Amino acid sequence: MNHPLKNIPLEDIDLDDAAFRLSYGPDLGPLKQSIGRVGLINPPVVRRRTDARYQIICGYRRVCALREIGVSSAVCKLVTPGTADEACLLLNLYDNTSHREFNPIEKSMAINRFLNHFPEDRVVSDFLPLLKLKPHITQLQAFQPLCRLEKELQDALLEGIIDVHTALRLAQLDPEIRTCLARLLIVLRLSVSKQSEVMSSILEIACRENVSPTVVVDDTAVRFILEHARLNQPQKGDAVLRHLREKRYPHLTAKEKQVKGVLKKVKLPQGISITPPPFFEDNRYCLSVYFTGWNELKERLDLLDPLLADDLLTLE
Repeated sequence: MNHPLKNIPLEDIDLDDAAFRLSYGPDLGPLKQSIGRVGLINPPVVRRRTDARYQIICGYRRVCALREIGVSSAVCKLVTPGTADEACLLLNLYDNTSHREFNPIEKSMAINRFLNHFPEDRVVSDFLPLLKLKPHITQLQAFQPLCRLEKELQDALLEGIIDVHTALRLAQLDPEIRTCLARLLIVLRLSVSKQSEVMSSILEIACRENVSPTVVVDDTAVRFILEHARLNQPQKGDAVLRHLREKRYPHLTAKEKQVKGVLKKVKLPQGISITPPPFFEDNRYCLSVYFTGWNELKERLDLLDPLLADDLLTLE
């Protein structure tokens, strides 16, 4: 589609008009550097409004970058004023998907924009695949709230501090609870699996004790760990996980401590270890023996003989 070109003062372009905006997040630094070196390669696409100002269809980040480097006007492509909103959105979508992948917040923005103009089933079947999402209603419902999350949480998601699956879980929670949990996760900067464990533990403890998850997070022990000057970030994360695990599984952790204490007293020979059953769901322990030959195996098994008769090995 051919669009006429026009040099437009940037002050006439309304950056607050987000009707077709599908971009969020990335630093403008590289883009400003590129424009400063070789100029604007791909002009923004705009539509003139009835008040004579222009709304951006494609190129929001380009216009922001131009303003930040002090450019007062830029050549833009114009669509006719009567171009339908649906056509403008499609133009933006295809312009972006042709050269980049949307981040999770942008996918949410796109979903919500298109739901304003197209039936839900068409958004699922036609547009979710373009966003690299499975064409299923559950994907639409999961991603839809992300663009309405607090900016602190959105930025943490894009920076990789909070995983997208964690963000999707947080999006289902009450805003106060979500903010509380998100701030804890941002401080701890945990791996994906540990983020999931922290969230599950807090929510389960809160449900069992009939309190808000914010009460669990504001626990004296948690605050003591977070404020401990001698603990680095990974150590704080592990300490919080241990504390939550003990509160979530009090009987399990007590049993683990008991067995650990017994095994410590036993002082197993080098190359021999005993592993308790997972979650102590049964009474079968695993004995591991490392050896390089049959003679070494016999020697190590012989070392176990006096221990087997020792009452210290009672693990019941």
